[in-house]
Amino acid sequence: MRKNFSPGWLLDCILFVVATAGTHLAQVADRPITAVLVYLVGVILIAVHSGVYAALIAAFAASFVYNFLLSEPVFEFGVTTVDEAVPLIAFNATALITGTLVGRLRDTANKASRAQSETAFLLTISDRLQRAVKVEEIETTLRQILPTQGVSSVHIYLAQGDFYVRPGSGEVIMDRLAPLMEGVAQGDAEKSLILELAGARGTLGLARFRLTDLIEDRPRLPDLKSISALIALAIERCILLDEVAENRAQARSETLKDTLLSSVSHDLRTPITVIEAAAGALVSPKIRLPEAERVTLLETIIEQCHRLDRYTGELLNVGQIQAGLTSTSTQVVDLRELSTLAIRQLRTLHPDITIERQYDEDPVLVDANPSLIEQAIFNLLDNARKYGLNQTVSLGVRTDGELAELTVTDQGRGIDDRDKKRMFERFFKGNHNGNHEGSGLGLYIAKGFVESCGGQIDVVSPVEEGRGTRIELRFPLCKDRSHPPEDQSR
Repeated sequence: MRKNFSPGWLLDCILFVVATAGTHLAQVADRPITAVLVYLVGVILIAVHSGVYAALIAAFAASFVYNFLLSEPVFEFGVTTVDEAVPLIAFNATALITGTLVGRLRDTANKASRAQSETAFLLTISDRLQRAVKVEEIETTLRQILPTQGVSSVHIYLAQGDFYVRPGSGEVIMDRLAPLMEGVAQGDAEKSLILELAGARGTLGLARFRLTDLIEDRPRLPDLKSISALIALAIERCILLDEVAENRAQARSETLKDTLLSSVSHDLRTPITVIEAAAGALVSPKIRLPEAERVTLLETIIEQCHRLDRYTGELLNVGQIQAGLTSTSTQVVDLRELSTLAIRQLRTLHPDITIERQYDEDPVLVDANPSLIEQAIFNLLDNARKYGLNQTVSLGVRTDGELAELTVTDQGRGIDDRDKKRMFERFFKGNHNGNHEGSGLGLYIAKGFVESCGGQIDVVSPVEEGRGTRIELRFPLCKDRSHPPEDQSR
């Protein structure tokens, strides 16, 4: 393999030749002290440029050239007097000592500079690795950095019992020797370096570094052992984050279970108790009731059955939201028609409610699931009925630029800022009103249904004179308005 002559050595040779020429001129001018100083300066410059080894070579070469070629008698090593010996010895000793000291100083400075660069590089890797949240991201991060440092690729193998898993690709390797034997058959084993990933939990796996094919790039190799330690630290951090997230999810699940059981036990017990009491009075042979009271008790039973049905439906809707809603069943619908259907459904349950409608004359078309949006509007209207102090509820549907807007406004006492932040949470019932009817799921379900159809939901309170609450729904207007919505009437 052909190697180019190093430009560093070429410069050293030029410095030595220039120093020799200067020394020769000083000798011709009968300036022996100047000649010695010129050579010393040349040796020092070579030491500064190339280090201690080049300085020693230059010092020995300068001693030979000065003694054999420049100083009298030329072409022979001869010292006849002490006066001739002292300058010669002083020159040789000074050249060697000066070259050695300056060369060592230069080498130390270079080592410090390299150490600083390696430390900065390791800090960069550490910073980038600490940003990784998943183990899969670690290998991707390393691929973006290491190719500039003599490493063409890196593969991470996580130990999982008796096999390895590649987090970057999801590949499962059943043979634990496979990562060690990779590339041996092709004769590429010397191009790879395999290091153990050891952390506080013990051995986490292996890291396989593939070196670049160009030998000239390998002197820039970083400290791969330190990088392996950083990889192990990042992997443990990601595992710990997963465990913390899992524990938090488990804690939230337990909290939800407790809340659900508490809500179910309360909200189911009340209508069941009423139904049991009314039915007991109707079937008791000891109680003779007038016909009007019997009808009232039957109506009470029917009302409580409807209440149980609504609550069961809400629990099913919550489960649907938790499982993840899809928008595969969307179609072009008119928000005005869905609002009318929701009003009709609410008046079936509460005939005395007063709703003021404010609709645009033209259709307000959106691409959404009609059943979900109708249920969301019903929940908003029912919530306004509960907390609106038996006042008129306003329902508005209009277009606002490229958006369709639906608003439900009540004239209740409004919502304070603390409750406003939590009103879309599961089982949350505001404390601003003594009315605690309901399960606390209506607004949560409405928010889940609206967002699953690409909309957003916001709350404004107070609305006017420190009173009232307005819930605002916004959807992108349907891009293809040429297709009329299907008839949603029942």
